[in-house]
Amino acid sequence: MNVWRHICQSVTKWLLHPWRTNRHRRSPNSSMLPHILPLLQLSALFLPAYGHRGPPAWYTRNKNTIQTIYNLTIYPANAVIITQGAAAVPPGLFATNATGRVAPVGEFDGFQDSIEYFWGLAPLPNTGGVIVSATLQEFTSGCPEVAASTVYLRINSVNDDGSDAGFLTTLKQTAFWNFDSTGAVQRYDAFIPNLDPLASLTHGFGDNVDAGVGLFSPAGMAKLIGAVCEAQAQTCVGPDQVYSDANDCIATLSAKPFGRFDEAWGDNVACRSIHVLLTSIRPDVHCAHVGPTGGGKCIQKHYTTDYFDDTQLFGPKKVFSCETYW
Repeated sequence: MNVWRHICQSVTKWLLHPWRTNRHRRSPNSSMLPHILPLLQLSALFLPAYGHRGPPAWYTRNKNTIQTIYNLTIYPANAVIITQGAAAVPPGLFATNATGRVAPVGEFDGFQDSIEYFWGLAPLPNTGGVIVSATLQEFTSGCPEVAASTVYLRINSVNDDGSDAGFLTTLKQTAFWNFDSTGAVQRYDAFIPNLDPLASLTHGFGDNVDAGVGLFSPAGMAKLIGAVCEAQAQTCVGPDQVYSDANDCIATLSAKPFGRFDEAWGDNVACRSIHVLLTSIRPDVHCAHVGPTGGGKCIQKHYTTDYFDDTQLFGPKKVFSCETYW
């Protein structure tokens, strides 16, 4: 369609050029008209037919893949994947070598890491709220290999008996996606803004995230540290135990920076409060992330280097640019 649009625009510019319209005043009987008419006729023939075909099949495929990924964050679909793991993930969504970054949470390497981030961290009723809808607010895909999206995930509060308590807040995520030849996601680069108020709201402290207030007050921080230590004590046991007891956990985490959820990638409590959610899925992997050392995940990161390691993470090519695949 772009070719024929270009033809029409070129012909129009030629006809309306001041050199022709003002100086020579060429009439419709101009000697050039017989050469122009066939082009216009071809445009009239092909443009309407293309216009009614709709988007290419790969565009629809990419959009459906992204919508399905986010639909599975909706409770109780996410609970099934948390319980059953990779076996519950529909085929064709993520490639086996799927790799990505989700700022400000961290980087994820491989299929298992990727599905745990997207669905293992989707909230359950015991976290204070659940996702009830996923609206693909914006979506574009200029070639089979690349897409970009913005999704709004509506979160409702949950009563103690598990019933819906109504609207709580909305989580927004914007992402670039790279697909393999089968249409599965193999790379992603996503961003979640304003995680501080989201964390505060879901922990029952409202959306005031000023220092010393709500979740970030001494009482709020002590409450979250206690919740993290209680949760890890249930899942990090036997060979996966990382603290001698609850008091050891509380003392260790109380001595660390509390951190911010808008900068959760670090050696802090905020990071561990995220990773403790994954200890029920793979305690042998994630308990270390909650432990004293951070297990290679909840460790000090440097903004200038760690947030811009695209070549190391995605390879030397610009994988989120259609120009790479032309």
